[in-house]
Order: sequence, then structure tokens, then C-alpha cells
Amino acid sequence: MIQTSGGSGRARAARLFVALEVPREIKIRLLALKSSFPGLKWTPAANLHLTLRFIGSVPPTRIAPVQQSLRLVRCAAFNLTLAGLGLFSRGSGGVLWAGVREEPALRKLKDLVDLALRSGVGLNAEEASFSPHLTLSRFKNLDVSEKQIQEKSGEGFGEFTVAAFTLFRSFLRPAGAVHEPVERYPLDWGRAD
Repeated sequence: MIQTSGGSGRARAARLFVALEVPREIKIRLLALKSSFPGLKWTPAANLHLTLRFIGSVPPTRIAPVQQSLRLVRCAAFNLTLAGLGLFSRGSGGVLWAGVREEPALRKLKDLVDLALRSGVGLNAEEASFSPHLTLSRFKNLDVSEKQIQEKSGEGFGEFTVAAFTLFRSFLRPAGAVHEPVERYPLDWGRAD
């Protein structure tokens, strides 16, 4: 359902992104790290995901073509392992993230999603390089030390099978973003790529 703006009846653009959902067990392991980093505001468990492609604001008339383009992605299911922590520094703040072990199938899926969106709806890929991660916390003041990160850098958070990817709609709220699945796209089983 498309939200309308303040009674005017005009449909609003949707803020969309494509991501991998993470199993509950792994979310629990990740959120158990809270005690090692007191004082940080953590990403809610419901919002933990691995972004493949941030699309951005899409007019209502282009949502269905985005969905149709993503339905054409064909890729074999694969396993993914989450391990290690890292930090993206931004001024005095930054982002604490959980890492992903190198997996060529993940890069392939990302490339196929980008290709589908470019050829299907003319959305060009981002210029930034793909650095797969799960955002655990965003903070304004650098409350995390490199020592804290290194103490947890070898820690594993689990392996899971990537059997689908999801198109999400994001709603920005004063309390934080809310992510709503729009459509899930299953990957192929038993296919040798």
C-alpha cells in the first residue's frame, strides 16, 4: 500500500532498497555484543540486514517495474558467513558493523541485481564499491576504540543459507527507520553456476 501525503490523495515516492534478511539466531548473536560496547544506540533487530543495493526514492508508478525487473534475477542459493567487526569513521562519529566472509556468490548476486535494475528500469549502479556488512550502530561521537574492535574482530556470528533476497520500503520516523518487506525473490536450488 502506498502512503498518501496529508489528505491530498497524492501518492508519495517510496524509499526502496534491496537486501538479504538475516536469521533470528544470528541477530541474537550480534545483539549480544551490546554489553561489549556500552552507550551505543544499536540497530533494532528488525532492521538488521545486508544491503545489496540502495535504490532511493522511487515514484509510485515505477515501483511495479522495479519489482518486475528483480523477478528476472536468476542466481543459485549459497551460504554466507558473518564474522568480525569493523568501523567506518565519519568525522567524530561512525558506524560499527559486522563483516561478511568473502563469498563470490554474494558479489554475483549483487551484480545481477544491479544489472536487472539498470536494464529493466534504467537505474545505474552506485559509484561506491560494494563493502558487504550489517550496520550494528551509528554514533555521533567516537565512543568505540580500535582495541574494542580488535578484541572482537575474529569472532564468528554464524553461517546461513541465502535462499532469497528482498525488496524493502523504508519509512523514516522520528524514532528511527522502519523497514517493510515489499517482495521476496527466491534463489534457485541445485543450479550449478
